[in-house]
Amino acid sequence: MQPIHARYPFFDEAREAVGELGASVPELAASGDPAVERGRERVERALTEGTTAPAEPGRWSDEAELLSYPVARVLVSLLSEEKAVEKYAAAEASTAAARFAEDVTGDDDGLRSTTDASVSLPRILREFELDGAVREERLAGAERNRSAGATDRDWYRVGVEQYLLLTDDWGEEWRLVNRELADGEVRVQRGELYGADGEGLLVEAVRRRVAAGLPFDLGDDRRDTLEDALAEPLSALRDLLGERVAVRDIDAVVPELFPDCLDELLTRAESEALDDTESFALLSFLAAIGLDADGAAAFCADTTLEEAQVRYAVERLGEKRGAQYPPPSCETLESYGICTNQNGHRERANHPLVLYRERLRETPPEERVDWREREPAQS
Repeated sequence: MQPIHARYPFFDEAREAVGELGASVPELAASGDPAVERGRERVERALTEGTTAPAEPGRWSDEAELLSYPVARVLVSLLSEEKAVEKYAAAEASTAAARFAEDVTGDDDGLRSTTDASVSLPRILREFELDGAVREERLAGAERNRSAGATDRDWYRVGVEQYLLLTDDWGEEWRLVNRELADGEVRVQRGELYGADGEGLLVEAVRRRVAAGLPFDLGDDRRDTLEDALAEPLSALRDLLGERVAVRDIDAVVPELFPDCLDELLTRAESEALDDTESFALLSFLAAIGLDADGAAAFCADTTLEEAQVRYAVERLGEKRGAQYPPPSCETLESYGICTNQNGHRERANHPLVLYRERLRETPPEERVDWREREPAQS
């Protein structure tokens, strides 16, 4: 195998490299191979952070990184959740977009391949059979354009058929009526092609490739074998996905009534950084009780949480986007050291939303003032 296979595990050559290694997922699990832990992290970060990049890049070998991809695909398939597949595929594509942006940039000829792990744009185009449909646009007066901040590689021409296939059902800005079309080609900027901001034609090509075939069509015997082999990481991921609580929609932000473990997290966030799990627990709770991205950003303004992180998380966790994942249960929070049954609150309820709902019900309306309706503090 080569380093590029670990960086882009959805490439055809990477799949061949996995076959050459000859390690099955049950065998990897039985031997305690690091690829299994990395595969679990890959899916967990996809569901909670929108990325599949490792939290500690130097921790994993190229082989573990490559093998974690088939492990992650098996885990996603065993979860049997359509939203898990969607979020996982989108996260792999977003991660690829960032890497494309790193590789296909610079002041050289724009086709950088300086290391074994980086790729050129032509290599990416060939991978998705787009090399005959995408071409660089050579602008007249290149020196003049460069002086204005542009280069002759800032624009590309994409065959209209491939363009339409990849942008199906996208927003207004991608419709042909809002695009320059000539001689059967659509003009796009380089960032729109390889997705420097996480949205682009090649990003969509990656998302579709990753999603293809997921979830796997597993027979009962094979499913049982895989579930037994991956019982521990699968259980953790199911907790993350399956903690839906039978409570009515809550739309009230009363910090004084927050569950004790979440209140403690919020207090800590005012003076110290939270880890990924702690941030997810807090932000998923805020999304579940009715805060949108603007509201959550304002609510967390005096904490160590970065505004961009808060907005990104709440937008993707919010129910209005159809992808809400409720806050973890107190049992799960206990496994992460977040919930220590502060003040004995678990005697009443074992889920933050249930406890919060009960506290809201018990509090007189005049004392239940929503944070969003309060007068701003006077300086």
